[in-house]
Amino acid sequence: MKATTLILLFLVIFGLTAMLCAGRVGGQGERCLCRGKIQKRVRLQNVQKIEKFYPSPSCSKTEIVISLKRGKTVCLDPDARQGKNILNGKKRMKPKSQGGGKNKKKNRQ
Repeated sequence: MKATTLILLFLVIFGLTAMLCAGRVGGQGERCLCRGKIQKRVRLQNVQKIEKFYPSPSCSKTEIVISLKRGKTVCLDPDARQGKNILNGKKRMKPKSQGGGKNKKKNRQ
């Protein structure tokens, strides 16, 4: 082969590799934790741990990852009401009600 053919072949291969590279900003190379379904709200009684991830070079989105007591991990929408409250530090757990609704009969002696 001639030298010009080899140089041209090298440039074509290098150009294709540079175009299809997965490390482009904002492209397929983002390594976000939350992919797929993002929930709008979660029952706070089931929450074990809340982790907040702000935009970084590896992911351009704010993410809220919640570990549930059952061992499952879900993503919470940071634009939803509950997500905004968590980001602002307003996570509140409702106190459990006393009594439960039915009156208990007392044992009389």
